[in-house]
Amino acid sequence: MNKSPRKRLEVRGKNIRISRTGGVSATKTIAGDGYGATINTKHGLRLHKRIAKGTRVGFQNGNLQLIGRFSKGPFNFNVSKGGLSTSIRNERGSYNILKPNYSSFKIGGIQLRGKKAANLQMIYFFIMLTINIFKLTWHFVLTLFWLVTLALRWLFDFTVGFYKVMQERSPEGRDGMLK
Repeated sequence: MNKSPRKRLEVRGKNIRISRTGGVSATKTIAGDGYGATINTKHGLRLHKRIAKGTRVGFQNGNLQLIGRFSKGPFNFNVSKGGLSTSIRNERGSYNILKPNYSSFKIGGIQLRGKKAANLQMIYFFIMLTINIFKLTWHFVLTLFWLVTLALRWLFDFTVGFYKVMQERSPEGRDGMLK
């Protein structure tokens, strides 16, 4: 058995999808007012109804389907009959927090999935975490330096101003500097 990673090859059109593993399939969806029907040459007919934003329930080949997809920022949530999963997206793919073997990682045009992708996602996460900690530390040090410099300049200006006022108030300072 060949253990080398498989390349994902597919071509998608408006109603046609051609892939290396799935072959050719044609799809047509008719939807309106919360109801919809999808016919697919590979999977048959699916009837579905929207029950909430991003969530639908349907029947396909006599089986009940529950599909829900929600997204907020980099987080994605998926609900199905099989349970709940949540993933976090980045430039290299996504890491599925509850089901790590469903993660993906893309580099050089090749997409990896499964355990290898989860491991690469964790390595990428720790590299980005380290870089961002350095950036945050650098900005913190610069801000602290700026605040200390600002405080020292204020203290210097205050001391010079205080000295000038005291010189003007002292009896020797009214006629000018002591000779």
